[in-house]
Amino acid sequence: MCRWNTVTEEVTGIDIVRAQILIAEGKSLMEATGVASQYDVKLDGHALQCRVTTEDPTNNFIPDYGRITTYRSATGMGIRLDGGTAYSGAVITRYYDSLLTKVTAWARTPEAAIARMDGRCANSASGAFRPTSHSSRTC
Repeated sequence: MCRWNTVTEEVTGIDIVRAQILIAEGKSLMEATGVASQYDVKLDGHALQCRVTTEDPTNNFIPDYGRITTYRSATGMGIRLDGGTAYSGAVITRYYDSLLTKVTAWARTPEAAIARMDGRCANSASGAFRPTSHSSRTC
């Protein structure tokens, strides 16, 4: 599965993973997506995605571990959160996928989408991920 499908969904309104499954089952493009042709897909706005992980950039991106002591999810208009195991008190081991959550920001312009994402990460960063075994990490 493509990890960027949330960005496509935000700007097209089409769940492309669902559409791929339906098409593989023999459904038409119209039945799977609501559009008759790829050329009929309309783009609306701009989106980007950040992956909040426990990877340590100062240690060759090896996943960190410990207890999340403080966690605040990114929230707000134009923000989408997908999946994740992040919550205050969660114990993170080194034997797992380092992905805590995916944050997708949407806005009318690329600059506004970037600013929206920057604002969400800045709001989450004050104690977003603090494993007790190592130094602080933030989104």
